[in-house]
Amino acid sequence: MKSKEELNEMRRRLYARGSQFGKSERHELTNNEIDVSRNWTTSNSTPATTEKDSFTIQSDIEVPPVKSKRKYRAVIFLGSLFLFAVVAIISSLYLYYGGNQISSDNIQVSVSGPNYIGGGELLAMQVTVSNQNSVPIESATLIVKYPPGTRSADADAKTLYEERIPIGQIAVGEVKKVPINVTVFGEENDNKQIETIVEYRVDGSNGMFYKDATPLALRISSSPLVLRVENIEKVSSGQLVDVTLTAVSNAPSALRDILISASYPNGFKLESSNPEPVFGDNVWQIDEILPEEKAVITLKGIVSGLTDETFRINFAAGPSDPDNRYIVAANLAEGRADFEIERPFIDVGVTIDDSVVSPVILTEGETTNVKVDIENTLDETVYDMTVEVVPGGNALSESSITSNSGFYDSNTGTVRWEVSNNPSFGTVLPGDTRSLSFLVKQSEVKTTSSFDLVVNVYARRVNETNAQETLIGTTRAEAKYTSTISIGSQVGRGLSGFSAVGPIPPRVGETTSYSLTLVAEAGANEVTNAVVEASLPVHVNWLDKYQGEGTLSYNPVSKLLVWQVGDIEIGKRKSINIQVDITPSVSQLSDLPILLNTQRIRAKDRFTGALLQDSAPAVTTELSTEMGFAEDNGRVTE
Repeated sequence: MKSKEELNEMRRRLYARGSQFGKSERHELTNNEIDVSRNWTTSNSTPATTEKDSFTIQSDIEVPPVKSKRKYRAVIFLGSLFLFAVVAIISSLYLYYGGNQISSDNIQVSVSGPNYIGGGELLAMQVTVSNQNSVPIESATLIVKYPPGTRSADADAKTLYEERIPIGQIAVGEVKKVPINVTVFGEENDNKQIETIVEYRVDGSNGMFYKDATPLALRISSSPLVLRVENIEKVSSGQLVDVTLTAVSNAPSALRDILISASYPNGFKLESSNPEPVFGDNVWQIDEILPEEKAVITLKGIVSGLTDETFRINFAAGPSDPDNRYIVAANLAEGRADFEIERPFIDVGVTIDDSVVSPVILTEGETTNVKVDIENTLDETVYDMTVEVVPGGNALSESSITSNSGFYDSNTGTVRWEVSNNPSFGTVLPGDTRSLSFLVKQSEVKTTSSFDLVVNVYARRVNETNAQETLIGTTRAEAKYTSTISIGSQVGRGLSGFSAVGPIPPRVGETTSYSLTLVAEAGANEVTNAVVEASLPVHVNWLDKYQGEGTLSYNPVSKLLVWQVGDIEIGKRKSINIQVDITPSVSQLSDLPILLNTQRIRAKDRFTGALLQDSAPAVTTELSTEMGFAEDNGRVTE
């Protein structure tokens, strides 16, 4: 191998200008096989040799290490990662912006129905389910959760708590409507809620998915049954008390199989009842109660307890449970009887027109009978008993109270019964009873007229002349005078805005028009929610012409007129005019045809809360002679 100096000299000559080269020597290739070793060793001083030939290479150039030729694998790996990231990003964006095939957000469930319903009335509602996904949903089921007091509307009338209604498949863009009819029971102003959920599956998945709707909120606008409870609140321990239950129907049709159940406290023991309970001592059944009809149940029991202790009997009324006929399925009305135990003393009871409820509602202008019963519940005899009645309220005057055995003292404004005019008051043994009565007459009809009576009983505990007379019994009673409501009607011709058509008197085959006037008037108290109902006979035609106060509705099928009068102030009236016509038939010849059947009005007394009612007779074609018409002007002629 040539030295370094020789190589440098060769390079110099090679790159020098004007260098001359001779003919190069050519070497012939050989076919001899050469065994090349797989292990090579390079060094500045150590040669690499083979078995057949030996070569010596000498150089001062540093040879770099041989790099791996597998770089393509890293490139493929990095490229795969990049593609995966791109695909993941694109898929996420596709799903996020609604490109997914199925989503609960694309399933809409809504419930439509009334928000107010009368207790026991039919509730007609509808559930709408729509599928806005790009694929159908399978095995859809509607789940309805009902509030307590819900029953099916079919003949079986089963109690409903939760109902599953199969819907099946819902195609893409399909809308399915499911009608639901149930009966909801409850007390007036009860708030109830009906929940709906759609359960469904997706093709290719075993998972179950749910979509719920906004619950339907209901309020019970009125109860078909009212339960009134009458009892004495202040009693002595061991005293026998009366409790009167009165169930009043407000339903438009008959109520059947109504149960009334009682929940007694520990201090109450039932002695008897009329009628007898149908189960145990606390369940009564009313087989049928017609509209506006009453059903009365009277209980007698003994209240026992400590002084100042209070007790309450709770009553519930409603339809019986189909699964257990002695359990109230849903409360239509509730009531309670409260008792307070007082220290035993003379028992004083006051009844006004045979009623112990306070306040008692009286009709204005009537004379009222008041009865006072006094019983010695002490274990000792009392002497020289005196009864004093102190009247109050704007309904009474000095002459309002009348009694044969009592003395009215105008100086003190009291009525007294003493031994001098009632000898039996001298000695009252334990358990003895004394009774007295008097009449109360309203002095004059006034606005919000009422009165109260305070009854005080005095006596001596010992039979001594100089013994002190003490108050041993007292009670109070109150009464309110309800207002009156009246309805009036008359017939006329050609009132303001109405035309007068046809002959008077009416003739067979010819049409004659009439004007009807209805007038509603309040008495001494303001009335609210006044409603007048009347119907037209079959031969009278409704012309849909009316004018006046309030609102009027007409049912062409039943021919029923309903005049919503509204509130009427004290002593005021409201009126409405209606135009109708008739074409008499031969069968009505010489008759007075009826234009408007009996009219009925009902309203509520704002002061007493009492229901007021009145009616007016039917209106015929006979016009008043004061209008210038002859007598019998309404009889049909030929």
